[in-house]
Amino acid sequence: MTFFLASSTAQFPPELKSSADIGWEFVGSRELNKASIQEIEYDGECPGKDSGSIKAWFTSSKTHPASKRRVVVKNVTRGLESDPYPYTDREYQKGKSSEGTQIAFGTKHRGSNFVVMEGENEFQYEIKENKKVIDSGSFTAIIDKKLDVRRRDATVTKNSTYFNSAVDLNVCADIRTKTAYTCPNNEILRSIFEPINPEISTIISNQMSGKIVYLLNGNKHTLRPGEAG
Repeated sequence: MTFFLASSTAQFPPELKSSADIGWEFVGSRELNKASIQEIEYDGECPGKDSGSIKAWFTSSKTHPASKRRVVVKNVTRGLESDPYPYTDREYQKGKSSEGTQIAFGTKHRGSNFVVMEGENEFQYEIKENKKVIDSGSFTAIIDKKLDVRRRDATVTKNSTYFNSAVDLNVCADIRTKTAYTCPNNEILRSIFEPINPEISTIISNQMSGKIVYLLNGNKHTLRPGEAG
């Protein structure tokens, strides 16, 4: 009887090979290593931009989370500043993925977000246990940008005011309506003063022997003896 031993180098059909799932899981996405970040651009009276971000977790079916493990992921995509490359260092101790991190668009490392470029990004990772590297490798992820353009005009507010700041509002004869147009960053684009009674005006006269200094509409003015303003 003849026996044949299977060679240890035997090749299995491709469908029987298993590949590890390694990379980013994104909130709201069913696909590994694929997500979109929304950014808002404003036009109109108050232009500007709101940069978005997305939460992600590193996961590996090859090396699972365990006690005293951390994972360091570095973005080595061409076009990013490399001193240092953007990186994130997260706990990798429980569940099926790492501690979460916020991912946003950018070109250099910053502490608040892990930065990526639009399109395909190349990452390198190291999984450490007690500061010793037990696994390392690389993967790619595609981060698309969803741009939302919106019109943003100033907010209009109206209140009563007066020109002579040395007089209380309840006894001032020259009361005006101030209409202010303000952007969300508190920048006042313009202010319009409208008289409630156009026949009433304020005249300030210096009847003293020395000069006087007063505030008018937030500005400092000086009157010499006998002058009026």
